[in-house]
Amino acid sequence: MNATFHFDTPIDREGSCCLKWDRRKGKFQEEDILPLWIADTDFPCPPEVIKAIEHRCAHPVLGYSFAAEDYYTSIIHWFKTRHDLTIQREWMRPACGVVTSLSYGIQALTKPGDKVLIQTPVYDPFHAIAEGTGRTVVESPLQPVGNSYAMDFTDLESQFRGGVRLMLLCNPHNPVGRVWTAGELKQLVELCVKYHVYLISDEIHCDFALFGNHYTSILAFPEIHPLAICCIAPGKTFNVSGLSVSTTLVPDSTLNQRLLDQLRTAWLINPNVLGLVASAAAYTHGGDWMDAQLRYLEENSALVQKRLREEAPHIVPARHEGTFLMWLNFRDFGLANDALHNELVHTWHLGMNDGWHFGSGGDGFMRMNIGCRRELLNRALDQLVQMHRAHFPQF
Repeated sequence: MNATFHFDTPIDREGSCCLKWDRRKGKFQEEDILPLWIADTDFPCPPEVIKAIEHRCAHPVLGYSFAAEDYYTSIIHWFKTRHDLTIQREWMRPACGVVTSLSYGIQALTKPGDKVLIQTPVYDPFHAIAEGTGRTVVESPLQPVGNSYAMDFTDLESQFRGGVRLMLLCNPHNPVGRVWTAGELKQLVELCVKYHVYLISDEIHCDFALFGNHYTSILAFPEIHPLAICCIAPGKTFNVSGLSVSTTLVPDSTLNQRLLDQLRTAWLINPNVLGLVASAAAYTHGGDWMDAQLRYLEENSALVQKRLREEAPHIVPARHEGTFLMWLNFRDFGLANDALHNELVHTWHLGMNDGWHFGSGGDGFMRMNIGCRRELLNRALDQLVQMHRAHFPQF
């Protein structure tokens, strides 16, 4: 690992209005808790990002702003060089966050009562925003395949035939850690085109394809462009989620205008000026930093898999292909959801996300954030091993 990037350095985030650390007591009702929940990392963002923000703050006026050209060119270059994806300038619309864009995308492309499909278990705002905008939520559960998951294309086609108007895709998938292959996405695209189903793809974790897996954007398939919205952001990649900056990619000019019209109803036209500056700096200068982060996360993931396999085999991680989140199966413990949560929190002092929050198929699972220094991760694994021994003393 490049010595200039200090992912192992302890950073005290308490007192910085940090949700992950400062709100953990309120979240878990426990004072002494290791927070492994909300999806940001504990790593310092690339130094060039801080320098760019400091440089902009040297100007004493922080008034209404718009995205400079380097905002666009930095994203275009990043996705071309790292993901072989050609993004056209006219597709791009700066936005105030991926979830916000998902919500307004749903409102732009559907009407109240329309069916919106999600693949559970999935990032819980998918269900909340579809339901909250007055749409009818339809689930197509992912199918367990060994210790991994697959899309159920037979069920998807049945649901599409039954009147689904729009699908929300998580690519790569949070929480199960799949990086969908080009073949899987091609099959999905063919179904969307066949049944004229709009596809909004949350690709915020696109830069976290691990262990040789390859991220493919939904926009790599031109045939879906008349039906597609793709949402990206630097937040996860560079740990700048607090700046609330993202980009919505809409290749079709008619859909692009419909989205803009919807955003204008709420006056959500541009992110804040520091978010715009930080995004451009991150995508321009953050490549080496990101490469080092990926190596560190792969080592963290391998450590989790090794220790659980050898010391706690009844805690089974899903195959980890992408994101800095791991999906842990505790079903062998035979505990109800509340009992599992309470024991992890109040006996073993571990704060993870309950699997049932992610919808169907999440019972008996926990989502663990491994985007932390290795010393903290080992402490968490020590506790999981102790929990396992308490339930399975033969180990």
